[in-house]
Amino acid sequence: MARRGFAEVFLICFREAYARVKVSSTEEKSMNHARSLLFKIITRITFVMGLALAIVFIPNLAIFDERPLPEINQLLDNPIDPDIEGNAYYYLYGMAAASNKDPYEVGKAVIQTLQSKHAKGEFANLTEHENNTLYGGSDKWDAEWQAHPQAAKCNSRLRSDCFAQLLAVLKETSSTEPRLLTQMKRYEQIIRLPHFIEDMTQLDITSPLPDFFLVMKLGELSQAKAYAESGLDGLIVSSQQDMKFWRMTLTDSQTLIGKMVAIASLRRNLTGLSYAIENAPALTAEQIHQLQAILTPLKQEEISMEKKLVGELRFGIENWQTAPKKIPDDQSVLLWLMTQPMASANWYYRQTLKPAFAFNKMSPADFFEHAQTPTKPLEFSRFNPYNLGGKIYQSKNWQYASYIGRAHDLAGIYSLVALQLELKTIAKQDWPTAIKSSHHKNPYTKKPFDYDAATNSLGFSCFSATDICQIQL
Repeated sequence: MARRGFAEVFLICFREAYARVKVSSTEEKSMNHARSLLFKIITRITFVMGLALAIVFIPNLAIFDERPLPEINQLLDNPIDPDIEGNAYYYLYGMAAASNKDPYEVGKAVIQTLQSKHAKGEFANLTEHENNTLYGGSDKWDAEWQAHPQAAKCNSRLRSDCFAQLLAVLKETSSTEPRLLTQMKRYEQIIRLPHFIEDMTQLDITSPLPDFFLVMKLGELSQAKAYAESGLDGLIVSSQQDMKFWRMTLTDSQTLIGKMVAIASLRRNLTGLSYAIENAPALTAEQIHQLQAILTPLKQEEISMEKKLVGELRFGIENWQTAPKKIPDDQSVLLWLMTQPMASANWYYRQTLKPAFAFNKMSPADFFEHAQTPTKPLEFSRFNPYNLGGKIYQSKNWQYASYIGRAHDLAGIYSLVALQLELKTIAKQDWPTAIKSSHHKNPYTKKPFDYDAATNSLGFSCFSATDICQIQL
């Protein structure tokens, strides 16, 4: 009985041990199956992700970039050499230099430094040390005289009383500050130079701009000072040289911002002349003759934006080829990797610049009629990965019509002030008849300017509804 009991116990233990081994074997098989399944899942997910990345990024490799459109090649032929004697562009880069430095030499050194950094694959901007070395220190030499209440905040496109405000500001500005005197002399030198051609080669979007703000401020103060000290005669002498320079810049400048600064400076001059004519008790024959010479109508090449549009295209295409291959801080890494430079340039030309070139060739009347409606961006599929980043970046579509309109507005304001000069020698009761019969007309409608006897104002509707094209008689 004892033996039988022991055998039974042994058999039971053996069966339990066998069962455990069997279970363990089954679990191992299950684990192996699970591992195999997981491996297959991971492999397939990796394959799918790799395929997706390949679909997205392989088409955006440099070897698949487009060639420039034939129209672009034609537009970029025969670039202008900016390295010529008397180019004011270099002076503007050196205007903020210490008083004991030559602004031209500083400006040339700044451009050369920027271009050398670009050529080495670096962003073309200045470090604090480079800035201090080139400009002669870190002092803000112009801060003191610019700290006075500024009429620069008065935009002549939005207000017609900017010159009156400028005269009030002049009373609070000391014209004996040594630094201001130095800068005024520099400004007088600049406006006597024969050229203004930007040197944009090997620069990028991080590069500093010429000191347009400082130059515009000096122009304002120079004009107001001439009128405050010498009346209309002093203003005429000041405006003759100043407007000659900025009219030259209208034609010479290769960039949109250069053109806009020239337009703003000429509007500032015209506002001053209009104010002086309005407040003059009478005009001498010599003054009328001099003013008529200043108010010669703008030529078509002065109104045209063609050089500026080509300059914008040239800056983007030529500089991109040698630009640092670094992702700018404000751009998406994914979109940057999905951008083809030349394809983007072609897209930009078709979507944005080609309509702008068409607007530029229109008559003022046709332009006013057709350019009020914003140019629609080109349609594209977000499922097509080719240059998707470039297309998304440009999906808002930059509108050039308002800038072209400002040039036409300027031509109209020249006519406004010229008509004001004619009316100055005519009895007020005859003004309505003289305005209707004058050859000076609204640039967009070719109809007489709008005359308001109640407010004694003369004007027309600017291209942009927010702008003011009006003078006081």
